[in-house]
Amino acid sequence: MTPWPLEIPLLRAAAWFGEDPRPLGLDPGTGGLDLAWGEPDVAFVEPLQRRRLSRLARAFCHCAQRITPEGDVRVVFASRHGEAERTLTILRDLAAAAEVSPTLFSLSVHNAVPGIWSILKGNRAAACALAAGPETFGWGLVEALAALGAGPAPVLFVYADDRLPAPWAGPTPAGLPHAVALLLGAPAGRRLVMGRTPATAAIEPDLPQSIHCLRALAGAAGGAWSGPDGTWEWQLA
Repeated sequence: MTPWPLEIPLLRAAAWFGEDPRPLGLDPGTGGLDLAWGEPDVAFVEPLQRRRLSRLARAFCHCAQRITPEGDVRVVFASRHGEAERTLTILRDLAAAAEVSPTLFSLSVHNAVPGIWSILKGNRAAACALAAGPETFGWGLVEALAALGAGPAPVLFVYADDRLPAPWAGPTPAGLPHAVALLLGAPAGRRLVMGRTPATAAIEPDLPQSIHCLRALAGAAGGAWSGPDGTWEWQLA
């Protein structure tokens, strides 16, 4: 991996929001970004399988379906909180000394969402899932770039998070239901430059890193995010 800043070859990009993202400075059709909001479009998933998908999984599938080429594609999934609602249900069952559903557990683990996607698409390429606190998006993108360096095939990077359930919504930002999918590979028409410098912000920003990166992709001068451990910047080269 080369030193900062990192240059990310970007083939395609898509994003989904639970609510209209235009107040965040994101407009449909700008910067070649496939942008949608409302209910995630997972019509390509069979109804029986569709019913098992959480909103987080639907958001992942919505974005990935729009930019993923045919054939096997390596996948890097990043989510700060993952399947928080399902995890909370399991914790409540444990607290009540009730039996935990094996199906619920299998759908709650952090790699469940990319696993579901791989099954739906018959994708046999490698997949990984990670979380890194407030900097999950940035470090996930670093992981995706490292995966791209391991071979010429494109890499699908998807970041997704949903709103935290009530018991957990207080100490940290409650979360913005959204997903971002980036397809990395060559030859790329655009390059996303990402930099990071150590920093110690007093508080964590309300908006996640992914929003600032999307603003850069949508044609803004650049996106910068400063958190407790570092300042990240994104801009199109």
